[in-house]
This record gives sequence, structure tokens and C-alpha cells, in this order.
Amino acid sequence: MESSLEQARQAFLDGVELFERQQFERAASFFERALQLAPGRPSVLMNLGASWVQLGHFERADECLRQALAADDQQCDAWVAWGVTQMALGDWPQALHCHEQARALGADGAGFCLRWGQCLARAGRLPQALQAFGQALAHDPGLAEAWSQRAHVFRDTGQTEQAIADYQRALQLGAEPELHRYYLAALSPQQPVVNAPLAYVEKLFDQYAEDFEAHLVAQLGYQGHSVLLQQLPVEPTRRFERVWDLGCGTGLCGPLVRHRADHLTGVDLSSAMVAKAQSLGVYDSLHAQELVTFLQQNTTQADLVLAADVFIYVGWLEAAFEALSPRMQPGGWLAFTVEESEPGLAVQLHSSLRYAHGLDYLQKLAAQHGWRWVKAHRASLRLDQAQPLMGVFVYMQKIE
Repeated sequence: MESSLEQARQAFLDGVELFERQQFERAASFFERALQLAPGRPSVLMNLGASWVQLGHFERADECLRQALAADDQQCDAWVAWGVTQMALGDWPQALHCHEQARALGADGAGFCLRWGQCLARAGRLPQALQAFGQALAHDPGLAEAWSQRAHVFRDTGQTEQAIADYQRALQLGAEPELHRYYLAALSPQQPVVNAPLAYVEKLFDQYAEDFEAHLVAQLGYQGHSVLLQQLPVEPTRRFERVWDLGCGTGLCGPLVRHRADHLTGVDLSSAMVAKAQSLGVYDSLHAQELVTFLQQNTTQADLVLAADVFIYVGWLEAAFEALSPRMQPGGWLAFTVEESEPGLAVQLHSSLRYAHGLDYLQKLAAQHGWRWVKAHRASLRLDQAQPLMGVFVYMQKIE
């Protein structure tokens, strides 16, 4: 009979062959068999972790790769796979550590340098990120994602011409057209303003959900939600039958309005944000849905609608107002924040990828859709580059 060690070796070799043939589920089963016969082998743990990465089972991959590197921290491929895992799990500092360990052990190639650059960019190490993306493109000039990621860094460092050129090159190489036209519109004021792709906004806030409040409120001093309700031009004792918190995010408005709402509904495009809001226990219902779709499908009417820092990610608001107006009770209130555009511009897309709106444009929308313009209050929304970012808090009442 074969010894357990010999059986483990054969199971490992069979797993490697299956991995190379991209049969990852079968490969994982053979690596698991090898571990049962010979527990704790770093090479087997690493290959099992790499299989889980390929299958998208990142929690399993994390467990295997931690064990593999605890047993042998000189496994370059394990550091690479663990770096991919940490990116998928949203732990960017750990992802950067993994990539730097892998780099020190000789990791290279277009895909590796692309991911390394992304980690450096997330850490704010932008000059090093540019170098990493340049190395990725030296390996593979046809890698559209590397052109796009380098363009992001050029944009964020004010190198507009280089950013435009890289976005255009990414488009030529097959990058997602709608998204890259949006990026280019933000850098080209002479171009028509386009609305943000929904998939981009959803992904942005899904990734942001875990750190949203710590970053936005604690670090940037965001107060848009609290000022929006403080300035609401109705009696403090006024209760509302049905309140909708559009773009509710993690639920910043919820606790502030709960005591005044008979029924409180939160709506957000990001399911990760909705899950955070759910944990507060203050909403009667929550919907992971695009706001116009929610309004079009809803058959009830609200008497207070809040939209704190929502329209800065929407752009043109005609569809939102058209869908909202039939859903409002006569005399009901709409309260929202915007950043104000430059004079003469109805909607403006900044290089920050946020929209600004003109008050004349908003007043025209109000008149077209049966709203009475009540109040526009200017105040700081949050800090931007350590300076107050001013916003406009707008209040309208539905004409009876």
C-alpha cells in the first residue's frame, strides 16, 4: 500500500495539473485531500488558497494563505494570491503589504504591477502608483485597465492632459465606453454633461460602505444630513406620515428624523450601504434600488422626501423630478443638498466626478413639476482639502 505521504504527493500533483487546466473546483478537492493526508504543508495550502481565489471564495482563500505564509513567508506566489484576496475583501492596507512582500521576492508582470499600482493609489502614494502602472504598461501596452487606472492618478494630481490621453487610449483598447465617456466629460468642460453610469455609482458605494462614516463624518466633518433637517422650514413638532430618505447610504438621516416619521423608508443604489442602514434598526423599510425606479414603482405618497448628498452623483434631474412629483402628497416637502455650479451652467460635472447644479435650473424644475420654492440655505457640507466645501440646502413644498 502507498504511504499517506505518497498519496498526499500524488493528490497534490493531480491538483496542480487540474489547476493548470483551469479546473479549479476539482483542483481544490485534490489539494484538500492532500492536506488531509499531510496537514500543514505550505505549498499545498498556497495552491488551495490560489484555487479559492480563482473560484471567488475569498474568505476560504484568506484562511489558507494566512496558514501558508505563517509556515513559510518566502512563498512569492502565496503573497501574490493573498494580495488579490485582500483587495477583494476590501482590506487595502493589507493588500499593499502583500504586494510589497511579493515584489521584494521578485513578483512582476502586467497584472501584478496593475494591482500593485491600485494598492499604492488607494494608500495615497500617487507618484509610486504612476510608476507601477507604467511598469504594467511596459509589460503589456494593450492592457486597457492600466491606462485607465493611470488616468485616474493623473486626474487626481491635476495632470489633466495626460489623464485625457490615457482615458482615450483605454477607450481605444476596449475599456467600458459609457464609463470612460463619463471620465472624459469630467475633464472636458466643453463636452456635453453626461449622467453617471449606475453601475459605477453602485460599485463606488459598495466599496465605500465599510469605511463610509469613519471617513466622511469623522475625517471630513460631513454635516449635510444634520443641517438639512435642522433647516427644514416647518415646526419642530411637526410629524410626517411617510418619509422617504433617498440615497440613504448607511442611514445618517434615519436617526435624526425617526421620531418625526410614522413610517420611514430608506432607498439606496448600493446594497452594501443598505445593509449598514438596516443594522441601525430605525427604518421601517429599506430598498436597494435606483431612486427613479423606486419612485416609478411605488404606489404610495410621501409627505417628506430627503436627499442628502445624492444629486451630486445623479447629474441631470429631470427624470427624478418627473418620477417624484406624482408620489408627493399636496403640501409635502422635498429637502435636498447640491453643490452650486458656476454662473450660467445648469449642470456641471467636476473633475472630482461630482455634479454641481445651478439654482436657476432647480427653480425651473420646481415650477415645471408643481413645487413652490421655499428656501435655499448655503452652508458647509464637509471639508475638502482641509477647506469647507460649500453646498446649498434646498427646500420645496408641493403645491396643493
